[in-house]
Amino acid sequence: MSHASETANPRLPVVLVTGYLGSGKTTLVNRLLGTAAFAHAAVVVNEFGEVSVDHVLLDAPPRRTRIVDAGCICGHVHEEIATSLLDLLERRGASADAAFDRVLIETSGLADPVPIIQILLADPVVAGAFELQSVITVCDGVHGIAQLDTHDESVKQAAVADVLVLTKGDVADRTAMRRLSDRLRELNPGAAQREAIRGALDLAVLERNGYATDERSANAQGWLGDASYASRTRAASADPAIRTFTLLHDGPVTVPGLVLWMNLLAGFRGAGLLRVKGIVNVEGRPYAIQAVQTVLSEPVPLDRWPDAHDRCSRLVFITRGIDEQQVRRTFATLAFEGGRERRNLTIRPETYARFKSTMEVFREGARAASKAPRNGNGVATVKTTVADY
Repeated sequence: MSHASETANPRLPVVLVTGYLGSGKTTLVNRLLGTAAFAHAAVVVNEFGEVSVDHVLLDAPPRRTRIVDAGCICGHVHEEIATSLLDLLERRGASADAAFDRVLIETSGLADPVPIIQILLADPVVAGAFELQSVITVCDGVHGIAQLDTHDESVKQAAVADVLVLTKGDVADRTAMRRLSDRLRELNPGAAQREAIRGALDLAVLERNGYATDERSANAQGWLGDASYASRTRAASADPAIRTFTLLHDGPVTVPGLVLWMNLLAGFRGAGLLRVKGIVNVEGRPYAIQAVQTVLSEPVPLDRWPDAHDRCSRLVFITRGIDEQQVRRTFATLAFEGGRERRNLTIRPETYARFKSTMEVFREGARAASKAPRNGNGVATVKTTVADY
């Protein structure tokens, strides 16, 4: 492209936000969308799960939002992202709420970002209209070290970044945060490191001329320069140890029931919860909930339901060694009413029996996980069936 054409039709800047499951990508993207610099940004979200949830949690107009590959375990997400970008570009002038001046791409936590970066840099059509400005990798201050030790995708996400954002410093141990920072500096010494509490990030770190591959580590340069990389790379979501499932729950959930259920699930089976994200009908009002292993985010009330006629709770799970039916059996806890009413000051036999039965489901799952054989990564492999319960 000539200098004259670039001046006449400047390329639209793109910020790619990646990072492992539950690291805080959506929180960061929402904070960016709330700034003046990103007030008119388009958003492309790569979800992984049977039911789309992430886009409902984003503060972006629907005409400027695209969802990619919800539920797909294929390795061609980069091609779908390219298609979404070109679709956004084509419709950009159709209406005021479809106009945008930059793009935020949020990848799935299971996505390998290398093919996405390659297509943004090398595809003649995409690169002719869009310029990759920065790759932000969000790193979990609580679970980041374990994720780097266990998941290749987490390593690649960190290695290709030019900005590493360390999150959850308000709940993580400071020693753990320093260890994570040191580990990331070994992996990617050329990247800027910043801490962000609940997505708050100094935008000065994004003031750059564009993403430079030659500033990345030797490994990252090798991946990015390999033209056959995308076709040879197996999607992480195809790993048989990783399961994704969506559970629906009709009827409202009580506040005590939701709190009890989330804490029990994280306490007994937290190690296997790679991510839980969903929308729950809490006594008639929609709440967004998120959990990563043993870390539970505070439920956030939403302004609206995704569908005005559908008030069903929907929860997307990405797990290791946790069976769908095992989790479904624990839903009895969601109706627990605790001590909110005077009649609950007396322990009723039927309430205690339901609570005890639900607790035993959690315990059985935890015992099965502790006794299961380990794979090469030290991760328990659990086989369960409905008959087990």
